[in-house]
Amino acid sequence: MHDLLTLRDGTVVLVRPLERRDRAALEAAIARLSPTTRLLRFAGPKPRMTKAELDYLLDVDHHGHEALLAIDPVTRDGIAVARYVALRDEPDAAEIAVTVADDWQGRGVGTALTDLLIARAREEGFGHLRAIAMGENRRAVRMLRRGGFRSVSAGGGLVELDLDLLLSPS
Repeated sequence: MHDLLTLRDGTVVLVRPLERRDRAALEAAIARLSPTTRLLRFAGPKPRMTKAELDYLLDVDHHGHEALLAIDPVTRDGIAVARYVALRDEPDAAEIAVTVADDWQGRGVGTALTDLLIARAREEGFGHLRAIAMGENRRAVRMLRRGGFRSVSAGGGLVELDLDLLLSPS
């Protein structure tokens, strides 16, 4: 799967599944994130990714663990990743996470990737998607709510959101 995705401002980005060969590029992209963006994405300070963390992020089987990569058409750099990982205790549910490069935030790439990821989760038979975001990550919480996610709990500075894939429109 390689898709062209047109953003709100007319920019076209390439989207494809994340692959193991993307390891160096993924590590570099995470390193380019601002400390604030890394904090909001990983819910804590993250100066660098460990080998084990990178292994986990790249251990994508495209069924129970999917990750979609958006690529800048000019630089060919990765600009965003949206992923879901099946929840062990709930076979019909997966947790979703989205990361967008600082200079691409607010342009709709996160929303567009999330929409593609929701479609993939439906194809794989998931009934629910969950997201956990820091409460201060207002942009991410707003994006998820606009996409049909509803808040199911909050505490400890975190907000948990849920999307019922069986009830929400395709």
